[in-house]
Parts: sequence; C-alpha cells; structure tokens
Amino acid sequence: MIKYDQHFMIDEELIKRIVSYLDIQQNESVIEIGAGNGALSSELYTKTKNLNLVEIDKELISGLKEKFKDVKILNKNVLNMELKYDKIVGNIPYNISEPLFNKLLKSNFKKAIFTVPNNFLISPLLNKLMNTFFKIETLEIVDKDKFKPKPRVLSKVISVEHKKLNDNERILKEVYINQTKKLMNAFEDAYFHVLKLSKKQTKEKIPAFEFLEKRVYMLNTKEMSKIVEFLNI
Repeated sequence: MIKYDQHFMIDEELIKRIVSYLDIQQNESVIEIGAGNGALSSELYTKTKNLNLVEIDKELISGLKEKFKDVKILNKNVLNMELKYDKIVGNIPYNISEPLFNKLLKSNFKKAIFTVPNNFLISPLLNKLMNTFFKIETLEIVDKDKFKPKPRVLSKVISVEHKKLNDNERILKEVYINQTKKLMNAFEDAYFHVLKLSKKQTKEKIPAFEFLEKRVYMLNTKEMSKIVEFLNI
C-alpha cells in the first residue's frame, strides 16, 4: 500500500536537474512539498540554508529530522498552509494537484518546479484556467523507473510562474479564488478590486446569469465556461 499516493524519486541526475531548474538565488526561501525520504531535500540543502520541508506522513518525519537538524520540518498537509515562499518544489500526487494550484493563486511565489503525472490538468476547463493564470512549461518527461514504487503513468517536470494578466483575466482570477462566495458577490468584489468601480457601476457590469446565487465552488463546468466566455478569455 502506498500511503498518500507517494512515489519516491530515486534518480540522482533527475534530482540535480530539478534543483537546477529551480534556479535558487541567495537569500530566497524554498519549500519542498512532500519531502518523503529526503532524496530531493539533500540536493536542495546544498543550495540554500533557507529550506523548509513539509511532509504529511508522520512515519517519515523522524528520518527527515535526523538528516536535516537545522532545517524547518513541518508535519502538515500543505493544503492547510499559506505558501509564503520564493521557490516551491515537489513531487505532486494527482489527487492534490487541483487544490494545490488553487492555493498557488493566492501565493506570491517566484517560481515552482513540480513533478506531476503526465495526465495532470486533464480537464479542458481546468487546463484553460490554470494556463490563463500561470505560465506552465513542460521541462521533461520522466520514466516510471525513476521512482520507487513505480507509478502507473509517466510523469513530467513542469515549471510554474505567475503571468501578467489583463483586466478580464484578473477579474476571472478574483472570481475563481473566492470559492466560498456567491458568484454575484465574487463578481462585485472582482470589479471593485480590478476596475475600482462603484457598487452601482459594478451591478451594471455583472452578467444576468441564472446561477448568480450559487457559490463559486458549486459551479459546474458549463457554468464556469460561461463566465470564461463572457470575459472573452
């Protein structure tokens, strides 16, 4: 049984390339998501002293603490954390990729390097949204035998950076990150923050969707696609 859908990276050359892609500069803070057995952490440790490791599996924490005595090691679920770091890196399981990217929308990170399953962002809508908000680049495809245990699918290493957004893209982002708000309120906040409109001007801008009273996280694919289309994205 694989706990938390973890597959540990065992190829040293791959690990070195991933750290190289991260391009760590002096004094930058770095966090590794899912430090596991510390293979990637060891290479990161040679590049920065401002290293933070997060690992959800309690059974792996003692080994990490033994290896890295002067590193901040957190036994937490990364989805419950604020990601206030310059660089982010990790081997990301498929089951947390979408919520993790939603969290990244609220982070001011400079660059992230992730190893993800090759079918990452398989949903056309989610793919469009995340490629609207981020510059996502595939750096290399990774064979299954680079991990232990072997995953069922190929993996890829991707680079993620924030993009400079136009006003409509910023409005979409503001709406999307306000997952618990009603769509009407999310639109009002977005128009106010992005275009500095008054409440009256905002109400004139909001489309007459029949689902304005639904909370953003409850919107289905068709409804979310209508918002994207309305904003000409």
